[in-house]
Amino acid sequence: MNRRRNVLPAIVAALALTLTAVPHAIGQPADPPDRPALRVMAGGVPLKLDPAPVFSDGILLAPVGPVAELLGADVDVRMELNGKRSIMLVKGDRTAELTIGSKIMIVNGVETELPAAPAWRSGTAMAPLRAVAEAFGESVVWEAGSNTAHIGRTPELPVVGSLEKLRELLAEAGTSIIRFPTAMAVLGDARIAAVVDQKGSADASSGASPSAGAGYAGADYSKTNVQVEGVDEADWAKTDGRFIYQLSGGRVLIADIRNPESPRLAAVLDYADDKHRFRPQELYVSGGRLVVIGTAYRQNEAQSDPAYETQRDLDAKSKEIMIWPPIQDLSFTAARVYELDGSGAPVLVRELEIEGRYVTSRMVGSALYLVANKYNPVYPLLDPETELRPQDFEPVWRDTAGSDEPKSIPLNRIHYFPDSPESGTLLIGAVDLDVSGAPMQVSAYLGSAGTVYASAENLYIAVAKHDWPTDSSGAPNRSVQPKLQTDLYKFRLDGGSAIYAGQGSVPGHVLNQFSMDEYGGHFRIATTSGHMWAEGDNISKNNLYVLDEWLRTVGRLEDLAPGERIYSVRFMGSRAYMVTFRNVDPLFAIDLSDPKQPAVLGQLKIPGYSDYLHPYDENHLIGFGKETIEIAPRDGRGEPIAYYLGMKLSLFDVTDVSKPIEKFKEVIGDRGTHSELLQDHKALLFDRERGLMAFPVDLAEVKEGAQRDGYDIPLHGEFTWQGAYVYQIDPENGFRLKGRITHLSEQDLLKSGQYGYDYTKAVRRILYAGDTLYTLSDAMLKASATDTLAERGTLRYPEPKPPEAIAYPADPIRIMR
Repeated sequence: MNRRRNVLPAIVAALALTLTAVPHAIGQPADPPDRPALRVMAGGVPLKLDPAPVFSDGILLAPVGPVAELLGADVDVRMELNGKRSIMLVKGDRTAELTIGSKIMIVNGVETELPAAPAWRSGTAMAPLRAVAEAFGESVVWEAGSNTAHIGRTPELPVVGSLEKLRELLAEAGTSIIRFPTAMAVLGDARIAAVVDQKGSADASSGASPSAGAGYAGADYSKTNVQVEGVDEADWAKTDGRFIYQLSGGRVLIADIRNPESPRLAAVLDYADDKHRFRPQELYVSGGRLVVIGTAYRQNEAQSDPAYETQRDLDAKSKEIMIWPPIQDLSFTAARVYELDGSGAPVLVRELEIEGRYVTSRMVGSALYLVANKYNPVYPLLDPETELRPQDFEPVWRDTAGSDEPKSIPLNRIHYFPDSPESGTLLIGAVDLDVSGAPMQVSAYLGSAGTVYASAENLYIAVAKHDWPTDSSGAPNRSVQPKLQTDLYKFRLDGGSAIYAGQGSVPGHVLNQFSMDEYGGHFRIATTSGHMWAEGDNISKNNLYVLDEWLRTVGRLEDLAPGERIYSVRFMGSRAYMVTFRNVDPLFAIDLSDPKQPAVLGQLKIPGYSDYLHPYDENHLIGFGKETIEIAPRDGRGEPIAYYLGMKLSLFDVTDVSKPIEKFKEVIGDRGTHSELLQDHKALLFDRERGLMAFPVDLAEVKEGAQRDGYDIPLHGEFTWQGAYVYQIDPENGFRLKGRITHLSEQDLLKSGQYGYDYTKAVRRILYAGDTLYTLSDAMLKASATDTLAERGTLRYPEPKPPEAIAYPADPIRIMR
């Protein structure tokens, strides 16, 4: 596969570029006469192509003699014994082999599916250019406005290279920019606490993509409710229809559900005695394998060197002792990969680790992507007398597919983003688990992972920035409001690698991953800028930006709902739906069919707000949030204040997008009622074909006869119940409660307090397999009939062993004398 073949001189191949475009047949004009002529460019220079490129059913065909030359690849076309033609591209030790009529391309021995099979036309080979170019490290970008395809390599980011440069960059990060982890840090204050109580922070809301869901038509078992179809997200529990895999007490429990009348525990993965102190957080089940994601800890080998002793620097004035280095153990984002068989017994086949705190992960097919943040102590770098070594900052990673020994990423392989200094290190690990011998690819960037969105082709990282204007001395002037900005970093996902592909920025801050979306060659992002309680130019406003594949802004819609902030966003193809809130809930319907001219189509203002929007179909949305009530101040001065009440379900009809309506509404419980769904979209079970919807609820109710305490604030309910609410839903009848399922016994409820209960029995996920609904908590699994919700069987889990004490890494420690 890797051997070079004789190169045929003067071969002119043709490759096809897969793009989002209107269908055209070969030989027809690529676009109407008023559109610019179709071009292929490399490095800003148009390629001279003869014949001219044309579209064929959305595939751009272009003769690629010059393209092959641009790639630096030799071309060999040969006739195989079976009569089929094969094409081999060779560049150094990199090969790509295609066969006419086959959708399989083999890159260095690894099969990749093409969007279209190569064809032989008029003595010329035709194959997807994007796949071929990316196989050799090039990028292909389609610019619809100019009808142009661009081929070229993304400019390389500069590398840190040395401790001196690292000191310079981290010193700049520590003095010039202050970042806040959540939008609430600047978008709200105590006056909004009445509304956001129990939300945790502004980025606790979430949603799901139009095409994704907890279940899908024709499925025998439910899937995790993910944002993008085909892009899996790790979750607390998953099923493959025969077994349920879930976390419980630092363990992974595998339950055999093939007989729902008598579910049994098939296996337990207990990490209490794990030598690396691995603690699971999420998991995947796909392709006959179980992938458990979590955190592991190990001794810092650099600090175990006897010559490397802890340094103490006594500050006589403050009487502080600085303990350096501050981290005695290294924390890792870790993945344990298991093979599964018919018995449900997992066999450990691989361990993956990258240094840093786990941020998120994705699986696209068999490719796993891990994102982590490594903490870097800034303040020791500000002291030129502090003795530093490269290994104190070089991230460590491990992949047992190659060696059990940890490896480090040297400073000359750690990149940084110009003009965007950060104090941490962002690490992205990528590996194709179907290729057993291929090692994990780990890339490192001086930066941090804020909010992450991933499509099947690209991963985007949005980092919030608060940038203060500088005074005459060049120091930040914190007497004025900072500028809110989101920096964007794009990485192309290519099987077992994640390749930096560009950066950009937009004003304001994003709420969560569902504030971002990729569609039709464009990236869309919704932000809130300003401050809710400010006045004049600094008041909060909500915006939507459309960026091209280079992350350049090509369209914008700004200044929506001044004085409010975004609570949820749903992108659905060429439309977006945005919920903002302060005292009422405006639902905006936004037209994105012309990326350069986003426009509001209509809006609906109702009491309450939606934390999370889920598509029912192209004309209906389900909103999950809280009902609210406005109460005016007793003295009549100031604006009314909105207080949240019970959990609210809304079914919105957007058939007439100029006039959205709330067709049905359901309110669960009183003030204090909450659901994990409002913080985690993966807690929703939804299947449109079955008309099934379920989610966990912590129910709070105001007892009859309860008295107010003299204030107008609505009474907070007392805890009365926890479990799954199960609904039938359709656009004609709205929400119909089928019933409720709990894991709490009557004794558990009698023993519960006003605000709490036995949380090990809290239902967290609802799954289905066949005609059975499964509710899951840390303590048990319960099987119920989907139609009647009658109990079919239960499985009580064994108590976990007490975990060993973990010496968690800390920030630099200062001991006051």
